[in-house]
Amino acid sequence: MNDDLLGMIRLSLWGNGQPAVTDALLEEMELHAISALPGSVLASLDVPPELLTRWKKIILQQIAYNVNLESAQAQLPLRVPYVILKGTAAAQYYPHPEYRAQGDIDIMTKREDFERACRELTEAGWTETTNGTDLERGRHRTFRKGNVITENHAFFASMNDPAKAKIFDDLILDNITESHILPDLINGLVLIDHVNQHLEEGIGLRQIIDWMMFADRCLKDDGDWGRFEEIAEKTGLKTLAVTTTRMCEIYLGLPEHTWSAKADKKLCADLMDYVMKSGNFGKKKDKEEKLAIVRMNRLRHHPMKALKELQKTGRENWSAGRKPFLRHFAWIWQGFRYIKGTSGYMDGYREARRLSGLFDALGVKRTGDGLVYYIDGEYVKK
Repeated sequence: MNDDLLGMIRLSLWGNGQPAVTDALLEEMELHAISALPGSVLASLDVPPELLTRWKKIILQQIAYNVNLESAQAQLPLRVPYVILKGTAAAQYYPHPEYRAQGDIDIMTKREDFERACRELTEAGWTETTNGTDLERGRHRTFRKGNVITENHAFFASMNDPAKAKIFDDLILDNITESHILPDLINGLVLIDHVNQHLEEGIGLRQIIDWMMFADRCLKDDGDWGRFEEIAEKTGLKTLAVTTTRMCEIYLGLPEHTWSAKADKKLCADLMDYVMKSGNFGKKKDKEEKLAIVRMNRLRHHPMKALKELQKTGRENWSAGRKPFLRHFAWIWQGFRYIKGTSGYMDGYREARRLSGLFDALGVKRTGDGLVYYIDGEYVKK
């Protein structure tokens, strides 16, 4: 565990950490997309002059980007109701919102307004950059203007259960108003689902801290938790919410809550270890490990689908596999190729098996289980 990283987070947010400030610490914070977080405390620390100058520049660049993004967000050319998801909606819970690294502008409109919102963006000079995968799934369409990206969501839930996905999205849709701001409890549900959505590829501390600051501000007592627990249970996110909260209390300085006290401490430790090794959107994970997790989950939950994919890929890559008497064994050749030809693949495979147990215990979605799509007015699993 990186004590200086955890100490810097505690100092920045709660005022009680004592980190040693080094180049390695800055690099680690950049991997988790939280390098601007110490903006209010950095000058009070013992920092080498060159590092202090470089770090200040990074913080100022982040603040400048945040201001640019917030200006673009305030001027979105939409005449239909919509709501802001994540981003500034998460930053509002921070003691210094300006130091929370912003990414894209994520919005969601009512279903009947989705196409109109996309037209309004393009008519106002936003260029559509939606990739083929996103077009196929239909979850959102992407638009760019300058260095700012807006994602307009037709649906937001990224789950394996159609019924839970519908409940989740309906909670967002039912709370879209002209204010563009979700009620706190629904906003918190979005933040913990954001952790859920990216856990498999690798979740970083930025998304964890978003949830932590929401929990500190909005789930202070058992009454607040009781109201949130009801919707978290219905959407399958309760265990993840409780475990993440207790993990933040143990490692990141979050004041303790009675409702999280019974969380499994080993599960908290395993989750923290995984977060520290992952980085923002899995930046610290290598390609082999990411591939191993995906393949492991496919093999575990959809063995026939995984074998068919091996067979198809093997016949494409194995010249001998085009011969009639060998082509039926292309899946074996491709399987050995993955194992032998990919450096560290078996280590990644073993790690994937361990992580499958972690994800099972947290009750989170995995791509290997099949994802839910919203098609022709229905949530379907594919």
